[in-house]
Amino acid sequence: MTEINVKCLEVIPLFSGLKREALEPLCAAAHRVTLDAGEILFQQGDPGETMYLIEEGRVTVYTHGADNQEIVLDILGPDQVIGELALLDGKPRSATVRALSDCQLLALDRGPFMAHLRQNPETAIHLLDYLSANLRQRVLQAETASVSDSTARLAQVLLFLAERNGEIEPGLVTSALRVKDLAAAIGTSEEWVSQMLNEWCRDGIIGMTGPRRLLLHHVEALKVLSRRDD
Repeated sequence: MTEINVKCLEVIPLFSGLKREALEPLCAAAHRVTLDAGEILFQQGDPGETMYLIEEGRVTVYTHGADNQEIVLDILGPDQVIGELALLDGKPRSATVRALSDCQLLALDRGPFMAHLRQNPETAIHLLDYLSANLRQRVLQAETASVSDSTARLAQVLLFLAERNGEIEPGLVTSALRVKDLAAAIGTSEEWVSQMLNEWCRDGIIGMTGPRRLLLHHVEALKVLSRRDD
């Protein structure tokens, strides 16, 4: 069990590069959690004391708007992390997480992690790298809310979903696309979002292989539409 958990922790950017000996106490403290499709892992406002690594399945991360519509912030899958900030501040959850499919997760509580951090200062250095890599995602989300043009907002949301560890590459964005979530996130109609996605497919910027599988083909073109300069 420890051997499997060590390998799982090694894929997390926060722990990558750390010696296996340093990870073993965290592995011993970790435990597994299973979710059925549609089950809530935690809700916005719940106490935040645990980080989760997705081993199997996919989840959606969302909040609720003023009209109680779901606003999807991210869709996560295997080898991605949920709630890493809970290990640092223990503050209430900033979003709700729901399983899109049956899931298995590896859970690590804040207490053992803080004990590890005090005894292993090299983890703090990796922590800074990890947080800086994710800062751009947070900035992009904030920028999306401030852009008045719906086309730019839609492009920014797609870039946000495509970004992993600070990088945007062509390929699969999500296999669980819901047009109504995109429409709620940018404050426009589902019909308009569908029209724009179809138009960008014709232009070769994105691709749709099935009703919910979205691919990104032309990163730079989508950045131009989003008014991003990087």
